[in-house]
Amino acid sequence: MSQEAKMSRIGLALGGGGTRGAFEIGAWKAFRELDIQFAAITGTSIGAINGALMLSCGFDRAIELWQDLQYEQCLTFSSQLELKSSDLLNLKNSDILAKEIFAQGGLDTGPLRELLLSYIDEKAVRANPVRFGLMTVQLNELRPAPLWIEDIPPGQLIDFIMASAHLPGLQPVEIGGKRYLDGGFAENVPVSMLRRQGFRHIVAVDLEPRVSVRCPWEDNTQMTLIHDRQDLGSLLDLDQDLIRRNQRLGYLDTMKAFDQLNGEFYTFSQADYTNLLSEFGADLLSGFEQAALAFELDRSQVYAADDFLAQVHALHQTARQQYEQKRQELQVESKVKAMASGTLRVLRMQPAMRLEFLAELTASLEQGKHPLKIPFKLFPNLNWTAKALQRLDTL
Repeated sequence: MSQEAKMSRIGLALGGGGTRGAFEIGAWKAFRELDIQFAAITGTSIGAINGALMLSCGFDRAIELWQDLQYEQCLTFSSQLELKSSDLLNLKNSDILAKEIFAQGGLDTGPLRELLLSYIDEKAVRANPVRFGLMTVQLNELRPAPLWIEDIPPGQLIDFIMASAHLPGLQPVEIGGKRYLDGGFAENVPVSMLRRQGFRHIVAVDLEPRVSVRCPWEDNTQMTLIHDRQDLGSLLDLDQDLIRRNQRLGYLDTMKAFDQLNGEFYTFSQADYTNLLSEFGADLLSGFEQAALAFELDRSQVYAADDFLAQVHALHQTARQQYEQKRQELQVESKVKAMASGTLRVLRMQPAMRLEFLAELTASLEQGKHPLKIPFKLFPNLNWTAKALQRLDTL
């Protein structure tokens, strides 16, 4: 194969992140619609599971796996018990988890192994022209263990996928006398495996709250990063509403990454986003989106420009009314005095109330009612939101 042909191939790196991996299923839907073909897929932890699903069972079966997924399909508990939260790592479940880990020497993932065996066809993965690789860590030697399908002995693919997804607290994974640990401890988005194989066009799906892929590189690698700018939730939360939302966000963020849609936190058509940018500028537009976050506007849909502004304005009016009703409870006046004296170190308010407080402070400052300098460290990510709300009030 010529060097030019090698460089034109696209590799996909799927990151680890537990049940946040539903986001990658949404990305897969977008890849299908955009007809993006990959020459190789690598994955870490849940990324290894999703990558193997992509190369064997097909999209509809993968959706079936994620739909109505229950902990009983993934873990065996020593006795009949009832979790107090859909988020396994929630503090409400800490006593249950501690007892199980102590009783069994780690949580038993036997059911997850059987589930994967019923969905992932090893022969199909090996026969697929798209190469498959996964990242794990060899615990005995404390070193990364990147493995391509040809490095994995026949019949052991599921074993090594389980090794890639072995989080602390789970029962040990031992293969051939060697113990393995979750690949996220080596490289959560296994881009390096693709680069070592000569790939210079890589699509990376990162599930972490902060981007974990490090770039750019000194060579001519082109990377398309798919990453949501908000937290996708806990590492082990099987709440079905959250899973469906993350699938939708994975689809939307992938469409943004390939310039089919646009938006920072919310999603618009390219035409609507361009019109918003032209009318309001980048700072105010960012302020509108940050305000929408504070008001908890649904992020899982594509908004028409006018509808988005109207919804943010309506939420702002509702929040302002609530703020006025709660002024005494929120101790607004005492907070203003503490802010003026420089003694206010922490601002304990819900995001919507914090934003309305900032809007009031900004308006008062502009009207010359007080010489207060607003400490924006108490209002993270809200620098332009107050001005954006003022502009909305004039529309």
